[in-house]
Amino acid sequence: MLAALMLCISAGTPVRASGSDASPGATSGTAPLPAPYTGLDLVTGGDYAPYTGEDLPEGGLVTDLVRRAFAVSGRRYDVRFMPWKRGYDGVVSGRFLATFPYVRTPERERDVVFSDPVMEVRQFVYLSNRSAMDFHGHDRASVAGPDRLDDFRGRTICQPVGYSLPPELEALVTQGLLTRQTPSDLGACVRMVATGRADVLVIDEFSGAAAIARLGLADDIRVAERPFGVVTLHLVVGRATPGAEETVATFNDGLKTLKQQGVYRQLLVGHTVQPPP
Repeated sequence: MLAALMLCISAGTPVRASGSDASPGATSGTAPLPAPYTGLDLVTGGDYAPYTGEDLPEGGLVTDLVRRAFAVSGRRYDVRFMPWKRGYDGVVSGRFLATFPYVRTPERERDVVFSDPVMEVRQFVYLSNRSAMDFHGHDRASVAGPDRLDDFRGRTICQPVGYSLPPELEALVTQGLLTRQTPSDLGACVRMVATGRADVLVIDEFSGAAAIARLGLADDIRVAERPFGVVTLHLVVGRATPGAEETVATFNDGLKTLKQQGVYRQLLVGHTVQPPP
């Protein structure tokens, strides 16, 4: 969707990598020397716990991972928090170096180069208790089982600005079979579903659960038993940005190193995301 991961420049001070917190953990030895500053910053959005958020420790799980992955090769960047669409458009135009976390979509493939997956997450269907809508998924055991999209037809789905719908649902919107509401942020979407102004929200399990819990709306929203699907989250660099492929390759190498050192798994635990088996 994911997705794609996906808010005006925050008044707070941008997150700035330091020699201590940008090193990839105790197992990595001494911190690498910083490369010359490129003049371009990394950018991400807020209100997307546990992945990104100016009020989260180290800016959130993916912010922490991104900074550490670049630090492995000695690259240090500022990270700015701003509205998702403004940040993404700034990356496409070359104003910023990269943004994260984003779900791969055909539309975004035309604009940006995608990194290796930073995370793989399940998308869940969050339903308003004021709506009669349900989600049955696709029964693999029954050839005659209902198509998983049937439950969405004639309903209203909430999609925050800067986020993406799964391609199948985007197609339903295009065909006029599904109505879309696009409030400014994820919190507003959760409130719309809770009050019945939208029937459904499809988003990954961790950010969905975090947003509902933060707003205290667990009694107003139910989660379908079957997940909608599985998506991967990525760092993206504008295709028109000089050295885009090299930047992505550098990030991929750093991410691989973090996984080999065990730092990646430690960060998942530290940011309260269940690590893969």
